[in-house]
Amino acid sequence: MTKKLFMLSAILLAYGSVLAKSPDLTQMTEEEKQLTGLNKLTADELNMLSQWLKNRQLIIDRETRQRNAGFESRQRGGDRRNIRARLDKQYTDKLGRTYYELDNGQIWKAVSSGSVYLEPDGRQLITIEPAALGSWQMQGDGNRSVKVKRIK
Repeated sequence: MTKKLFMLSAILLAYGSVLAKSPDLTQMTEEEKQLTGLNKLTADELNMLSQWLKNRQLIIDRETRQRNAGFESRQRGGDRRNIRARLDKQYTDKLGRTYYELDNGQIWKAVSSGSVYLEPDGRQLITIEPAALGSWQMQGDGNRSVKVKRIK
């Protein structure tokens, strides 16, 4: 029974993440409930499972939005918001291009001249703001800004 519920939850989560909407267990047919074993659950247990699926879908949606921040220009109808994160590392490659690695896993490349000063005693909080024509501007606290492009 537990194995069936786990499998059903996994299937429903995968299905729900594609649609970006939590599945509604009340729309299942009696045959589907019989096959999945959900017919053995009480109404309260079905409601709890449904609520858990909805909450899990909200978490998945939030993580997806955070992961895709900065890539909106490649998508339709993207909502461009400020990104606040800690700058873990700044490095320059052999061709002189500067990269900024954030604590949230994002990597941004400088596309204009300028730089963001790193505090010598630790990681610095930075803000990446939407700019004109789909570009992004990175600025440290009290710093100059540099135009950046998200690469990861």
